[in-house]
Amino acid sequence: MDSLKPLFDVFLDPDLRLAPIYLVAFVALAALIWALRDRREGKGFLRWLFPREIYLHPSHLVDIQLFLLNRALTLFGAFNAVAINTAAIILVIAGLSAATGSELTSGPWSWSQMLLVTVVLVVVGDFCTYWVHRVSHETPVLWPFHALHHSAEVMTPVTAYRKHPVYDYLNSVARAALVGVATGFVLFFITSDINLVTIGGANIIYAVFNVLGSNFRHTHIWISYGPVLERILISPAQHQIHHSLEVEHHNKNYGEVFAIWDWMFGTLYVPQGRTELRFGLADRRGNLLAQPHPTLKDALVGPFRDSAKAFSRRFGGKRGGKPVTPR
Repeated sequence: MDSLKPLFDVFLDPDLRLAPIYLVAFVALAALIWALRDRREGKGFLRWLFPREIYLHPSHLVDIQLFLLNRALTLFGAFNAVAINTAAIILVIAGLSAATGSELTSGPWSWSQMLLVTVVLVVVGDFCTYWVHRVSHETPVLWPFHALHHSAEVMTPVTAYRKHPVYDYLNSVARAALVGVATGFVLFFITSDINLVTIGGANIIYAVFNVLGSNFRHTHIWISYGPVLERILISPAQHQIHHSLEVEHHNKNYGEVFAIWDWMFGTLYVPQGRTELRFGLADRRGNLLAQPHPTLKDALVGPFRDSAKAFSRRFGGKRGGKPVTPR
């Protein structure tokens, strides 16, 4: 049993949205929504929450396979970007110390410092997530690896992990490096105590974010925060719109936690009311494209082929069919 402990530890990871505590919260919140709003649809709770046509859909079966593959890779440390994050922090602090000629001294953190650092790191981390996500959409060579996520034709909480290993790796490295640099600046200018363990306090906010409904973002259940709050926070409905086939929804709502980045950079879409959505990859006119990833093999191999074609079009001088607009 000891040999299986690392596997169980992976599934109990508090950063994993499918960790038991978040799934329990998901079911509890869903029960409340069903009882107060959707019970009148005439479906029983379990049939409403776990419709067979979604959870047995071929697209969802590929989601499960990708989830298991990526968790196995995580188990073997393939996506461990902690070292990159820590190295970036140390290098920035060392560089600033050399540039300013100041030596940092240790001292206890005040509550105000801890709160300020936590808030700043969450905001900076979310800003980095916005741009990593947006670049993956708008860069033709990178898009095929993220397109796998958008090729999901139905969505469940597992769809959050419908990711190509290359995208997962590049995303984790880029985010770790960017957040590490920002963290170095924050620690240098806000506090003199370089206690990296305390940075983990920022994870509390993400834990609350997960408990309060992050798993609804990849489901068929519509949850909107309203036109005012959705200019500050990304609702589950807004992320579902990010996956929508409709042309007006393409390249919208890149944010994870905060909508302010989308609002600031012109990519925000606030729904005016409950909307019926179709998911998958679309052409420029919003027409559903044939599923390019019907099997695990296609999901893993296809993005390399499509990325190579995009690279050839960009740098090889080849002409031909236009690539699908990243969306």
